[in-house]
Amino acid sequence: MTARIGVIGAGFWASYFYLPFFRDHADVELVGVVRREEEGLDNFKRAFGLEVATTSVDDLLAAGVDGVVVSSPHALHRQHAVAALEARVHVLVEKPMAVKRADAQAIVEAATAAGRTAAVALGWNYKRLSIWAKEQLDAGRIGRVTSVTAYKASSLTAVFSGLSGYGVVDVDGFPVEAEANTWARSDAGGGYLYGQLSHLLGLGLWLTPAEPEDVFARASFLPNGCDNDIQVSVKLADGIIATYNGQGRRPWAIRHSYDFRIAGEEGVLELDMEHVRAELLLQGALEAAEVLHVGPEPPPYSEEGMYSCDGPAQFLVDTCLGREVPNRSPADLGVRTVAVMEAAWESAHSGQPVRIDALAAV
Repeated sequence: MTARIGVIGAGFWASYFYLPFFRDHADVELVGVVRREEEGLDNFKRAFGLEVATTSVDDLLAAGVDGVVVSSPHALHRQHAVAALEARVHVLVEKPMAVKRADAQAIVEAATAAGRTAAVALGWNYKRLSIWAKEQLDAGRIGRVTSVTAYKASSLTAVFSGLSGYGVVDVDGFPVEAEANTWARSDAGGGYLYGQLSHLLGLGLWLTPAEPEDVFARASFLPNGCDNDIQVSVKLADGIIATYNGQGRRPWAIRHSYDFRIAGEEGVLELDMEHVRAELLLQGALEAAEVLHVGPEPPPYSEEGMYSCDGPAQFLVDTCLGREVPNRSPADLGVRTVAVMEAAWESAHSGQPVRIDALAAV
């Protein structure tokens, strides 16, 4: 038995990761792709042995799929995910799940109505460090959480400026590059907040799942209006305060920064992907995750600390095949993440805090 999988939005990331992953997966029949332009469709069909390569979502769904990845431009995620769910197909939505909370919530409601699963492609949530950290927090090891401090840095200024892509993927002679229409449109989720802080928020709001209540943000903006430096302060239920900060100016070819410091009444949990370290600090004691490297000089390119989307992609396959596996990036988490980002975008422009319950409903 195999899962029939399709991809809506065959751009750079799908060409680089999803299509090779599913093509080479023993439990998957890679059915087809959807692209906005007809140019290159034949190349995709040959390169990945597809049944369907089309500009029509309806054509892909009509071919018969069990699950789809939605990796189209951010502002189109609702349209494409809902169409798939209404066809009773499981959906994995690339991050950010949507640009507006109302759109993310509409995807959740469509999944509920269809009796199908919707998840978000938050690959960090499936890393061993993250899973270990979640287990410690859920077990109450640091007591009641009081604050969260998180930081991420990437080499993406040129991408968010619309000046270049993120390299080129050759698909049977057809070049595919990250598009400015996706990553550098300030009115459609372009910039660091939606493009990268979504990773940080998606993990942080999973580790500490209290509901966000209000948001205050400051940002610096590129000439095209996209943010490239962002600081987000979030008040969560239960009195938790959280800060999520990030910037796209890290020099090229230097490993990303990605870390959390989560404080509780009985200790602190520290999670550092850059240095491949996860620790509990409990009343003067130190307890490190056994499977992880802990030391002054971690392996510079250890896979454990590098981003991978294998976890969410495998979750889609397992779900299509009826396997019972944990969903570490559920759609309701996506809604909370999008809500914080939408409020942060409004706050960064208005200079005022924004309450989550003041955002537009579905």
